Amino acid sequence: MNKFYYALLCTTASVALGWTSANAETRSFDFDGFSRVGASAGVSVQITTGAEYSVRAEGSDAGLADLKINKKGDALNVGRNKTKLFKRRSDISVYITMPALEGVRASSGSEIDATGIDADKFSVTVSSGADVSLAGQCDNISASVSSGSDLDGENLRCRNASVTASSGADASIYASENVTANASSGGDIDVYGAPEIRNINKSSGGDVSIRN
Repeated sequence: MNKFYYALLCTTASVALGWTSANAETRSFDFDGFSRVGASAGVSVQITTGAEYSVRAEGSDAGLADLKINKKGDALNVGRNKTKLFKRRSDISVYITMPALEGVRASSGSEIDATGIDADKFSVTVSSGADVSLAGQCDNISASVSSGSDLDGENLRCRNASVTASSGADASIYASENVTANASSGGDIDVYGAPEIRNINKSSGGDVSIRN
């Protein structure tokens, strides 16, 4: 490649990247008193635990204008006003800090990454191509994963787990004592923690594997 054109391409790429970073907007929201988080419509949500509640969003002006966050009961729900317009997760990122997290729900291509979990009971529902990653500890976890979605729960160290995966979904989960796993219709479950009590059900091309 001609050195001049190569240099021009590099300069153009650098300017474009700099423009993207410089033009990212930030908005804060005043919510508290929730213990669960839901995400939909392709948004990306990162959750950490801390003493105080904090909800902050980053993205383009258009993305933030379309962002919808509301609280219903004990759940904070993050989505969009016009779901037909979402194109990619990176368009909007939401950062949440909260004292305790007891459950998450992700759908429609959204993504949740939650760390620092410490719960007696934890519930997770993942559907429609969404991705969820969890880290921390709990006594009991209940998980439902479907429709091409993905749950990475190996780093959430729980004693007991009940998990279902269906319709091409993938789930990894950790249980040190007791696991009930149901996989169907191409769903796949990997169980870590070597639990002694295992209730395994597989049907219609579903698969359950016990990992070390």
